[in-house]
Amino acid sequence: MMKKNKDFKDPSNLPELAEEVEKGVALLSTLSKTPTTFTPLQEFVMDRSSETFSNVALQTYKRFKENSPIISLENPPVGMGIARASDMKELIDKSRKKLSEKLVSEAKLSKEEADKQAEKLIGATWDVGHINMMKQYGYTDKDILKETEAIAPYVNKIHLSDNFGMEHTELPMGMGNVPMKGHLAELKKAHGEQLDKMKKVIEAGDWYQHFQTSPFKKTLENFGSPIYGMEMQSYWNQAAKMNNSYFSGYGMMLPDSHFSMYGSGFSNLPTELGGQMSGRGRVGGNPME
Repeated sequence: MMKKNKDFKDPSNLPELAEEVEKGVALLSTLSKTPTTFTPLQEFVMDRSSETFSNVALQTYKRFKENSPIISLENPPVGMGIARASDMKELIDKSRKKLSEKLVSEAKLSKEEADKQAEKLIGATWDVGHINMMKQYGYTDKDILKETEAIAPYVNKIHLSDNFGMEHTELPMGMGNVPMKGHLAELKKAHGEQLDKMKKVIEAGDWYQHFQTSPFKKTLENFGSPIYGMEMQSYWNQAAKMNNSYFSGYGMMLPDSHFSMYGSGFSNLPTELGGQMSGRGRVGGNPME
């Protein structure tokens, strides 16, 4: 063992220093795992992010138990990190695994219950506008829908925003080329009827910034949503094409002739009191038949 406080400026001590360095190098060569000097960025991001999300979920579970808020990890616009479905799945799987382990060790849950809570508490928010930006790199609708198919089982919320695949324009649905019907079809395969209850958030901030009008009506038009809660005619995409004035009638469901024949809903009124059926006055009695 080399003595402490040796003066290695003294040339006579250099052989002893060389011997100690050689022993150190030999010791390192016996280690089973080579010390890591650099960590790949993707690996580092996955490890640190999953640690953060699992810790947040653990603390909220300890406080709120069954009423714990759900963590939904959103896919960023393509071109940023963790934007593809495979990356999102890896991050969620790692976060769930770490959370499950912590729930077992710290919250004293069984492994089965811990896995169940981890799956419930950490999922994905799928932004269809963000993934559509794959098109700027030459991908097609078919490629984009494969991403949705892969991430679908993890999705618990949907963000609705449209674009043309090149910029993050945040248009109301139907104004760009997001293949929304395809997205819904893939999500339906994974969630069935529960998809109808899944929260869907309209994200059209850029649209509102410039036009100062709500994107809600435009979104309803694109989805062909029914105007009435009974899911019967008419639909919003039909109403958008109706430009008639109030006095022009409502088509066959309430024809114009009704007003000319019977007045404004009061068939017995004479014309001078608002009725429009000719041949009847206040003192003239019944019209001739």
